[in-house]
Amino acid sequence: MRYKWKRLLLTTMAVGMLSSVTAFAANVSMNLFYNGKNHAYNAKEIVVKIDGKTMTPKDMPAVAIDGRTLLPMRQIAQELGCEVTWNEEAKQAYVVNKDYTLVFEMNKATGYKNGKTFTMDVPPMIVNDRTMLPVRALASALDLNVQWDDATRTVSIKTTANTTPTTPTTPTNPTTPNTPTTPSVNYVTLNKVTVPASKTAEQTFSVQASGAVSSYEEVYVADNKIVLDFCGAKNGLSTNLTATNSGIVSAVRTAEHTGEDGVTYTRVVFDLTGKKSYTITQSADKSKLTIAFKSVTVSDIAIRHNSSTERDVIEVKGDSALGVSVYTLSNPSRVVVDIPNAVSELDSTFDVSALEYVTAGRAAMFNDTTLRLVFEVDGMAKYSYTTDNHAMTLQIFSSSMKNMSYDTSANKLYLQKKDTIQTGSVKINDHYLDGYTDVVLPGDYSETFGSGTYDIDNGVIKSIQVSTSGGKTTIRFHQSRISCYSITEEQERYVISVKNPQDVYSKVLLLDAGHGGSDPGASGNGLKEKNLTLTIMQKVANYLDGSGIKVYVTRNSDTYPTNSSRAQSANAIADAMVSIHMNSGSAVANGTEVLYKNHSNDTGSNLTSLKLAQLIQNSIVSATGNTNRGTKLRTDLLILNTTTVPAVIVETVFISNPGDALKISQEDYQNKVAKAIADAIEEAFTYPLR
Repeated sequence: MRYKWKRLLLTTMAVGMLSSVTAFAANVSMNLFYNGKNHAYNAKEIVVKIDGKTMTPKDMPAVAIDGRTLLPMRQIAQELGCEVTWNEEAKQAYVVNKDYTLVFEMNKATGYKNGKTFTMDVPPMIVNDRTMLPVRALASALDLNVQWDDATRTVSIKTTANTTPTTPTTPTNPTTPNTPTTPSVNYVTLNKVTVPASKTAEQTFSVQASGAVSSYEEVYVADNKIVLDFCGAKNGLSTNLTATNSGIVSAVRTAEHTGEDGVTYTRVVFDLTGKKSYTITQSADKSKLTIAFKSVTVSDIAIRHNSSTERDVIEVKGDSALGVSVYTLSNPSRVVVDIPNAVSELDSTFDVSALEYVTAGRAAMFNDTTLRLVFEVDGMAKYSYTTDNHAMTLQIFSSSMKNMSYDTSANKLYLQKKDTIQTGSVKINDHYLDGYTDVVLPGDYSETFGSGTYDIDNGVIKSIQVSTSGGKTTIRFHQSRISCYSITEEQERYVISVKNPQDVYSKVLLLDAGHGGSDPGASGNGLKEKNLTLTIMQKVANYLDGSGIKVYVTRNSDTYPTNSSRAQSANAIADAMVSIHMNSGSAVANGTEVLYKNHSNDTGSNLTSLKLAQLIQNSIVSATGNTNRGTKLRTDLLILNTTTVPAVIVETVFISNPGDALKISQEDYQNKVAKAIADAIEEAFTYPLR
């Protein structure tokens, strides 16, 4: 821990803006601006070595001011990968990793580590808009091994702990060894995070514990996040909750740690889309903490047409982060901007006479808390937007696609009936592993629908691309998640509907072949895990063909989807996930085991991860006679921690065991294992799923 602490503190002051210097050589000549004045600087270069490696300055060298050697920390922070944030209003630098939160204030010798103060003999200062840390502060306050060689003007920093042996302290009672004591704590478990029901609902979040939380601390505050530490609390939450239903909070992250006093605490991080005022309240029984974001007052809108870019530009301003959601609706075609937790000072209608693509504009409260701005447009006018804390800039421009519109709320593409389309002849080619689906029309409709790409990015569809070749027009849907498609005919239009597989199929399974691509997994006895998992997975999928279960796979070749993307796919479209793996250990370890984790939404009647694990474990052992290593509760695996649907990891055999390796290398045995897994999945899907 001491080593990690020292490495982290090297990054502390790595914040600030870049500026120019003349050169980095034997002599440094440049202008320095600090304490409100310019100062000419001309001195021999100061060399900085970290663990014997000389740093080559990229933008700012170490300098000597009033006898103090000042070190720039930007480059070190980038190399070590710590999270560093600058609070301009408070003139404070924050450094956060999974164990520590550090706060440094410019020109003050007092800093904070996890809320506790520490003192430096010399404070940090800003030089040329960069935060610089005096080497004496590094040596004394930060407890690093720092040495100065005046002859060579070299600062040597050693981040490793002092390895000089120390003489052990003789116990007062020689027969009783000194043993550290751990504080007695009545631990509770954080077991639920409540998020808004939708982006237009009241933007209130809560963290629920199994009992009274002894204390909590808001350890880190910045424009882009809120960090809360819950003392004496174990973590029973998902490590990364991205479905926040909020334009204000983009993600909620959690992790469990042990403090220097030996007490376990859980850190909950709310990632914000911009600076926002909020209040934190704790329930009377101290088991629930609620974060309520305050309203933003939307006071100004500016509308103009930029003739040089051929875009309509709409600028909206408020007194804090807007947290906007932007999307399109059809009939009529319109771009919609929702601003949650808002109070409006805007007129109900806008003068859009100067605009090229917007035909009407209006503002109204969609509900008690959400302000909705609506801009009616011609056809599939395209849009883009940017946000900058208190402001949003929306740009609307023409599209080369025509006679169609997309409803991002309903996820439907409407095609005007300019020409007849035989819907029964439309082909739908699903390439979900490549991230897209093609809807191929039975003819050349380029004159009717044009061509081009329309960006949507609503969490389901990234974009729609229209092209024509070989006498047929193809509408390609680039997907954010696996989806199903259908085309139907209405009185004045054709409708291509994009649906979640769970809305189409009663039973949906995500089947995963572990590892792949650059991640080979375990290896042993001439075998690679990634190859065997793919083979077994493909055989399981074949056995399930015709079972009534819709099977999607995470990979069908030697590729590597990330573990987080595998879990996210399961949560988005599946009723359960089964991940195939091979185990590894000592040469004598052998047999089958299935790993699972309990979920907060497990119920007695529905399929759970434990039930799924037990069924697969029993089925494989019964079919193969493998050593029964049982089902095992695991809380340290990303896929199991991140999934919210029943999910298991099947460790079929030990690839490190010669006997197991020989068996799994034979096709008959592979078929036996795959059939056992498929049979268990079919039985599991007889339980209630949703």
